[in-house]
Amino acid sequence: MIEAQRLSFIRENQDKIRSDVLSGLQEAVDRGDVDASTVGKRIILPDSFTGGPRYMFNNCQDAQGICKRFGYPDLFITITCNANWPEIRNFIEPRGLQPSDRPDIIARVFKMKLDQMMSDFKKEQIFGKVVAGMYTVEFQKRGLPHAHMLMWLDQKNKIKTGHDIDKVISAELPHPQLYPKLYSAVSSFMMHGPCGEANINSPCMVNYRCSKFFPKKYKSSTTIDDEGYPSYRRRNTGVSVKKPKASLDNAFVVPYNPFLLIRYQAHINVEYCNKSNAIKYLFKYVNKGPDRSNVEISNGNKSKEPVDEIKRFYDCRYLSPAEAVWRTFAFDIHQHFPAVIRLSIHLENQQVVRFDDNSSLHNVLRYREMVDTMFLAWFKANMDYEEGRNLTYSQFPTKFVYLPQEHRWQPRQRGFSIGRLTYVPVGAGELYYLRVLLTQQRGCTSYEDIKTVDGKICKTFQQACSELRLLKDDQEFKDAIKESYQTASGWQMRSLFVRLLNMNTMTNPFDVWNCTWKMLSDGILYNKRRELNLPDLQISDEDLKNLCLIEIAKLLTE
Repeated sequence: MIEAQRLSFIRENQDKIRSDVLSGLQEAVDRGDVDASTVGKRIILPDSFTGGPRYMFNNCQDAQGICKRFGYPDLFITITCNANWPEIRNFIEPRGLQPSDRPDIIARVFKMKLDQMMSDFKKEQIFGKVVAGMYTVEFQKRGLPHAHMLMWLDQKNKIKTGHDIDKVISAELPHPQLYPKLYSAVSSFMMHGPCGEANINSPCMVNYRCSKFFPKKYKSSTTIDDEGYPSYRRRNTGVSVKKPKASLDNAFVVPYNPFLLIRYQAHINVEYCNKSNAIKYLFKYVNKGPDRSNVEISNGNKSKEPVDEIKRFYDCRYLSPAEAVWRTFAFDIHQHFPAVIRLSIHLENQQVVRFDDNSSLHNVLRYREMVDTMFLAWFKANMDYEEGRNLTYSQFPTKFVYLPQEHRWQPRQRGFSIGRLTYVPVGAGELYYLRVLLTQQRGCTSYEDIKTVDGKICKTFQQACSELRLLKDDQEFKDAIKESYQTASGWQMRSLFVRLLNMNTMTNPFDVWNCTWKMLSDGILYNKRRELNLPDLQISDEDLKNLCLIEIAKLLTE
């Protein structure tokens, strides 16, 4: 009901609020159309709505912004709520209840545990100094919440070798006599299975094999392969734990941190983060959004109705009791630190202006606060503050704070933030080239300054990019693929390459291919490993190229 009311408020207010680019409003006034109800486009589900697709997408992009500033994360941690925590049991047992009867208690206790764990990372520094972190809360269909966390460690505490991994992550059963509490916790929370021949009906079994690749191989030491994937130390120590259908040893231990496991008494999987671009899939997994069941009934009418993002989000969405009370309590489902400032950009007089249905367009254009933007305020800040003239637009939030109510930047007094330019696709024309220039140009006070190269004002942003040799030898297309490599899946990058081929915009497609084929083949090896159920499968570069070309050929013929 509460969620429905929030969505209803957004829908009802869209009848009153419209938006258009500034130049479009000016053209409407020039035509004599001053009635706001006849101008603009509808606003759909905004990114301010917690849990919506735009909300999750922007969180994923923010994670990439943190990654760009601090490098790859060091640790990936998943904690699952334990319904047998004393705080939960002490409440429900005297009342003769089951944990599933009180999802509100489960939500409150899990939130407290989650907050305490974040405090352990930031204040107690159990892994060393943490410079950045994020988490997203998800809810299983049976109701128990879990959270995915990413942690970035300070350079002094970086995990670089197998020996460093062994200091914080274990994949072994401890000795039951020497460490009885830890042995009990690992036995209860961190054992996978039994699966395989001992239990072919285990949920992890796919085509008679464990989809999680258990049992793992024994290893005398932790190693990291060429692609950045770790293989944890799993010695054959003879220590095991008895389960109903089998006896499990170190080959079935899920990686964990002893301190966290003892303190929180729950399933807490701690993984070393792969130092390769596969990390983007981790970001997308952490920010993938809610579960839903999708059913469509079509009447065969080919006329397309306007996209309704509110309906698309609301229809067939699965909401567990635990998630329902979590949303009722207005608990965060996503947090990250430090703050990431999303920097909007627009071409001259192309900023989006929002206004009421009953507004006079003359008044809309008259009031500067309705047309001023964060980007235009950056121009003025460069005029007013000399210290900002050595910073690019994306670097500006590290030293300055934007005041949205006053539409201006001011020098930062405390704290730290990261700037992130909003994503612009390569097909966006001048707006794309403007974004490219903003990664290079500093201290600009106008659009002309951005287009100025060696004292000469270029006619277009594309020309300015050419003068700065940013477009030399199809460089803009190589850069487009390299940039998409940070966030897009392999299939999406190959689709981009096919689009560039169809547009016939590349001077030398073979050169672009030779420079980017490894990025374009992203995900193919992983898919083959999953398809063949061979986690250690290796493919030569030549075979990988051919497989990638096959995938591109499929896209070209679609």
